[in-house]
Amino acid sequence: MKDSFNFTAGQHSTNCSDQCISQCPKQWNNGSIYYKNNQTSGNQGYSAGQKVKEQFDSFKGTLIFFVDGVQEPVYISGIKEKVRFFICMQYADSSCTIRSLKKLSSPTSEHVPNEKAIQW
Repeated sequence: MKDSFNFTAGQHSTNCSDQCISQCPKQWNNGSIYYKNNQTSGNQGYSAGQKVKEQFDSFKGTLIFFVDGVQEPVYISGIKEKVRFFICMQYADSSCTIRSLKKLSSPTSEHVPNEKAIQW
C-alpha cells in the first residue's frame, strides 16, 4: 500500500487491490484474498465474532492470515515496501476491536497443508 491512501465512503478494499491486500469474510467469496487486481481462494475466511490475526514478517516479506488462532494456507510473499494495516467495514453499526498490535521477537507461523504463496 502507498504511504497513505484515502478510502471514500462506500468504497470496498477490493476496489483498490492494486495497492492493497484484503482477506474477505466467509460471506464474501469464502475468504478469498484480493491483491494487485487478482483474487485467490483457498482460505476459510472469517465470520462475525471470530478473532482475525495478520502477521507480517518484514525480514521475509510475508503476510500470513490466522482465524481463531488457526493459520490460513494462502499467504502473501515478496513484500518489500512499507505496510499499513486497515479495517474495512461494509455495514452500518458494524464494529471491530483491535486487541493488540505488537512486534514479535519471532514469527508464530509454520508450514501448513495446502499452503500457497502469492507473490506480491
